[in-house]
Amino acid sequence: MRNFVKCLLVCMMAALMLLTVGCDKEQEKSKEQPQQKQEQQKKPEQPQQKPADEKVTVKLYYPTEDAEKLKFVELKVPAKDKYKASVEALIAGTKQSGLTGIFPKGVKLRSVKVKDGLATVDFTKELTTRFVGGSTGEEMLVGSLVNTLTEFPEVTSVLILVEGKEIDTISGHLDTSVPFKRMGELL
Repeated sequence: MRNFVKCLLVCMMAALMLLTVGCDKEQEKSKEQPQQKQEQQKKPEQPQQKPADEKVTVKLYYPTEDAEKLKFVELKVPAKDKYKASVEALIAGTKQSGLTGIFPKGVKLRSVKVKDGLATVDFTKELTTRFVGGSTGEEMLVGSLVNTLTEFPEVTSVLILVEGKEIDTISGHLDTSVPFKRMGELL
């Protein structure tokens, strides 16, 4: 019987020790959790960055073959460089039936900067030196560019530069020395 009592006491002590150790760990966890929450609250929230490969759908406006109107084509472009990618796609032209590209061969985009609603688009000199369209062609080119960029809600007007400088006109028909608002009459 003595052995039974000793064994019972040893078992009870072991159970009591296990309960005590388990409680200590639970208390440590409950102490750590508020500390972690406080540390998380102290850290400023990092803005969520878009993945580098994320794409957005944009509307690119191209002239109809009869140069009567502009019609849009939807295209997915990298979200990170959406303005630049949109203008470069306009320059490249379209294979969409019934639509035509309007930018002169060899023209390159130097930059697109958007600030306070104004998109400033800088092209190489080929925009003016190789442009062969008349007044309608010039209007279609400007309308294509302006209506494409003003599809972005943060862009309300577009200023065209060549080689980093303001120009008076592309081919003598439109005053390009001032920013253009959306040209809805061409749609």
